[in-house]
Amino acid sequence: MRKGIENLSRRELLKFFGISVGASLAGEAAWPRKLQAQSRKVTPRKNARNVLFIQNCGAMSPPECLDFKETKYTAKDLDIQKVNSDFVISKTIFPNYEKWAPRATLVRSMYENSLVHFSAQYHTQAGRALNAAILREIPAFGSVIASELESERRDSDTFPTFMSFDLWNARCPQIGSGMLHPRFAGLDINTASVFDSFGGGDESGATNSVLAERWQVLNRMSEVSPAGGIGGKANDYKAHYEYAYKILMDARFKKVLALTDEEKRRYGVPKDRGTSKIGLAMLLARNVLAADAGARFLWVANTYNGGNGPADNHDQLYGRGALAPKGAILSIYESGPRLDAAFSSLVQDLSTMPGHEPGKTLLDETMICLVHEFGRNPEMNANAGRDHWGPCFANLFMGGGVKPGRVIGKTDGYKVLDVGWNHKEQPMMDHIVSTIYSSLGIDWSKKIVDTPSGRAYEYQQTAPLGGPAFIPLTEIGELFT
Repeated sequence: MRKGIENLSRRELLKFFGISVGASLAGEAAWPRKLQAQSRKVTPRKNARNVLFIQNCGAMSPPECLDFKETKYTAKDLDIQKVNSDFVISKTIFPNYEKWAPRATLVRSMYENSLVHFSAQYHTQAGRALNAAILREIPAFGSVIASELESERRDSDTFPTFMSFDLWNARCPQIGSGMLHPRFAGLDINTASVFDSFGGGDESGATNSVLAERWQVLNRMSEVSPAGGIGGKANDYKAHYEYAYKILMDARFKKVLALTDEEKRRYGVPKDRGTSKIGLAMLLARNVLAADAGARFLWVANTYNGGNGPADNHDQLYGRGALAPKGAILSIYESGPRLDAAFSSLVQDLSTMPGHEPGKTLLDETMICLVHEFGRNPEMNANAGRDHWGPCFANLFMGGGVKPGRVIGKTDGYKVLDVGWNHKEQPMMDHIVSTIYSSLGIDWSKKIVDTPSGRAYEYQQTAPLGGPAFIPLTEIGELFT
């Protein structure tokens, strides 16, 4: 009679897996890493329990959207509305703006040195400029957050601290945990497949015998590896396997995937033609926050059909009908309402859902960042689109202690007239990362001193490769005061 794997001896396992299982090609990394003492000058705010980071891939055009400037190129059907004295917005592009715009604060004076989507999106994930010499050791800043918040995890927490949605489909996909332990890499959810894989049927992970048997097989394979794992890169994946199994065995994950048709309609899912649907991603992020199962830094990538992202409008920014962009790109008339339906519903839901602390909502406890990799040129090109622009662009923040209704920085479209904060330099993605660290109670002045390359890893750089001469070591405190 054929034996089940649970009944095989170690000797039989070695024979069975003799060719396919080998030692790891490299030894274990030195975990945990050594941190340099924090700076006395830094006092993190710790005014948010969670952060929801929305990566609006492709870089939505500021002159039409968050830094509106009427020029000879501006379409006449944008139905411009006044949010406050410094913030006007198009109701055509954002039909539900009244649900979120009054709660928002803008930073209009952002600067980005890289004007290539991959490297600029890398900057967004890593919180620092791309440096090929030390690429493999640099973690996503979400991994730094997961590492820093590890001590705050509870026994009941089964979801990883860092989770993302549709980052797999971005021009720069998930960059991982670098020199940090693989368990801090974050778990990326694919909205195109997660429901087919895990959302059907009534059986929970805890009663799924097939899942349990496969988990047992994986663990028995690990027994026969000289390195204590199943060899090669799979050793690094062990942490992901363990997280995935814990999540699937937790009934709360099944609830995360339980979405009603009415919710999908509110979030614009039925009208979304993208491979990755922003409405589904935001619904899942909402449910993960509500589950309170350990995930506290969530990344939603607005990727649509991949490529550089839906807002990469070099051609036909206002295109409609036969002139509408095809493939991975959407005109402003489609990309705006698609994002607006999901975002407005998310903000509305979080503002009414109870938070972790009594008397607080999830929006009170969650800092939301709507971020772009760079801006778009105020001038239209020959193809009726806008090209990449780094000198100034706008990002949006709300919730989690952010003071609503502010606009930080002034621009004339081409350049910054007022940086809007107490530094002569413009704010960069590096400062957004420091702001997120501060909101979560993390000292952004820390350094990891025992890196593989021997170069100290600063949580926030002040003199990056290929960037300006100096970056102030600071959060964007003006968001909160």
